[in-house]
Amino acid sequence: MEIARTAVMLLHPIAALTLIWLFAKQRRWRKEGRLLKGAERSAALESHQVTGDRMMAAVLGVIALAFTAQLARAQFDGVDATAYLVPGHFHGWAGLLGLALMLNLWRMGRKTRNQKAEGQSFARSKEMHGKISDLMMTLVFIHAFLGFLYLFAIL
Repeated sequence: MEIARTAVMLLHPIAALTLIWLFAKQRRWRKEGRLLKGAERSAALESHQVTGDRMMAAVLGVIALAFTAQLARAQFDGVDATAYLVPGHFHGWAGLLGLALMLNLWRMGRKTRNQKAEGQSFARSKEMHGKISDLMMTLVFIHAFLGFLYLFAIL
């Protein structure tokens, strides 16, 4: 039973590490986009936008996986199903903060796309999208480190 419990508890961190890798790859657009021109840039921008939409869905999935793992953990530990749902540690609360920031990042990206398509000035929203991304990357690494420490506490 301990092996099953450990496996379930590792699902969220493994999925999250994959998402962190994708987020880092997605952020490379800021540098790569400056080097591209014409149709090649348009195709890369479209890919960046599609990937951003998919990542937003993936973030929701990783968070759902975390809550599901906590429900399973409660089952394995023989406690009430809701005992572990409300975060009692900074990692859990930071994850919810990260969700809010990710939603903001995603919305800002869509706003930039829409403003550009409508011929409006989009420089400010594009800059904010980049700054939120920078902040997110820093917080993601802090969050991952805290999750690593939390994992030791619960396994």
